[in-house]
Amino acid sequence: MGVLLDTFSEKIPLLTHSEKHVLYYIEHHWEKSKNMPLTQMAAENNVSTTTVIRLCHKLNMEGFSELKYFLKNYQAAELPGDLDPIERYKKDVQDSLSQLRADDLRNIAQSIEEASRIVILSVGLTKMIGEYVSKRLMQMNLSTTYIYESHMIDLISNWISKDDLVIFISSSGETETLIKACDKIDHLNIKTVAMTNNPDSRLFKTCRQAVSAPVEKVSYEGYDVSNRSSLVMLADLTFEYYLKFMSEKE
Repeated sequence: MGVLLDTFSEKIPLLTHSEKHVLYYIEHHWEKSKNMPLTQMAAENNVSTTTVIRLCHKLNMEGFSELKYFLKNYQAAELPGDLDPIERYKKDVQDSLSQLRADDLRNIAQSIEEASRIVILSVGLTKMIGEYVSKRLMQMNLSTTYIYESHMIDLISNWISKDDLVIFISSSGETETLIKACDKIDHLNIKTVAMTNNPDSRLFKTCRQAVSAPVEKVSYEGYDVSNRSSLVMLADLTFEYYLKFMSEKE
């Protein structure tokens, strides 16, 4: 998935077929789209100018000019020419492990054990990680629900219970859908956990418990190639600490 699709991943389900077509076009013609007039953008995609404007509004932008401003000012870091991707991954893992605290993982393990149900929320590129966490917990016969659709996440405060535990998974920790849901749940006095790659993110700071595996943010030719495997590492560590917690409890 490219930078544009990743940035607005929670908005994609809200788009019509024509609006998605325009978004995908821009993603794959980033440089060309930076200076393209509205009328030409519509013509290139065989849609009306109204469709393009409607897309911009659904992305929370005032119009096509703001979208072009975003394209022109997005600072995409180049892959470091002198650093092999394997070496970068090694550095990410080492840096992440050095910042993790065992007490944080033990406390999350205890919250998992005390919860009557674990609800896991993730969108975009982290959807598969949310599903992975859900299946690992199901192996222990824990009541687990996994949600990745934005409109369902928006409604979570209508059905969540006070004894539930909600786990948010987000690489950036800045996904608006998750942040809004976390804020609602916090006001209901329900326990929340964040797993992110950004300890300075709003999600990390909003959730009552949180663990983070910081990684270098890297994009190449418009595609976000930042390490997300560290989120799987967080998931595995959380699961192992839960097993250890249950073993010591017995």
